[in-house]
Amino acid sequence: MPPAEVESPIAVAQRIADEDLFPASQDVDRSALIPLDRFSVLADAGLFGIVGPAELGFGGLDVHELRGVMAAVSSGCGATFFAWAQHHGVVRTVSEASNGELRDAWLSRLCRGEVVAGTAFAHVRRADQRAVTATRVPGGWRLDGFAPWATSWGIAEVFTVAAESEGGEVIWTLIDGVEQSGLGVLPLALAVFGSTGTVALRFHGLVVPDDRVLGVDDAAAWRASDRIRAAAGQTGVLGVADRATRLLADEVRGPDDPAGDAARRLRTELENIWLRDRAVVESLGGAADDVLLAEASDHRAACLNLGQRATTALLAARGGSGMDLNHPAQRLAREAAFYVIQAQTVDGRAATLRSV
Repeated sequence: MPPAEVESPIAVAQRIADEDLFPASQDVDRSALIPLDRFSVLADAGLFGIVGPAELGFGGLDVHELRGVMAAVSSGCGATFFAWAQHHGVVRTVSEASNGELRDAWLSRLCRGEVVAGTAFAHVRRADQRAVTATRVPGGWRLDGFAPWATSWGIAEVFTVAAESEGGEVIWTLIDGVEQSGLGVLPLALAVFGSTGTVALRFHGLVVPDDRVLGVDDAAAWRASDRIRAAAGQTGVLGVADRATRLLADEVRGPDDPAGDAARRLRTELENIWLRDRAVVESLGGAADDVLLAEASDHRAACLNLGQRATTALLAARGGSGMDLNHPAQRLAREAAFYVIQAQTVDGRAATLRSV
């Protein structure tokens, strides 16, 4: 007998999204915090290790497979996706840590989903201010300042925190996800992803010992690399567009219903934008110049636009009941709006404003 066909990582993620995540997504959207069993189904499939070593999960994926997996999970449950997506940033940071003992202590647990992790680093993207400062003290670093965004508080066991020194370094630290001396937590009232435990963190003399320092980067070099990494945007919004167009097709009331034509046009556009995504990501594989970064940012804006139009079409086809909190149409519309600001850089902001 021929060997059984092995599911691709994207197929695995899409099956979990359709069968496990989406049926519970309305309840998760209104939960105080994402139930931990939402993460368990992803961990059991190896999807917590998609950016880690191959032996620790679904590792070894190329960038296109990775982006496809991200979109698939997003199509199932936006809140679960967003907290899970933050976790991968921590896996990358720990994987690349110069602190070998810290890497060995945490990487396997993170990739297997035994531990959920969060991160606070977006503030470092701003070169005009040191939002969170790192000051060298005996035996470690003292953190002071304000990080306006950290997801998974109350869910994650640990967080990576980036802080900038006077010498132009980014200090990457690993802290426990609990209130402690020198750290204050400010809950955020968000229009979407309220169950993700997204908070702001205020540091006032939190001392992180050297054995909890993952590594040190040059700030200017890190920002240059981050500008390229963030240029093409998050494929989570394409997962939203996928779900919205599938639900839109279910709303077609007959052969003359314009919802049918809208669903077909949007599906075709989604297929074409995935082809464009492949080309854009490959163009960013080398030393990207301003022209390539502008093209990638325009692609990001096109993805955002598609997500918003697809969710608007779903609401129009569904009618007033689509605004009920029990219906996914309104949730998907809120999620599509969120991605406008998620990982927004100066390049992305400009491209979005050019596109309207």
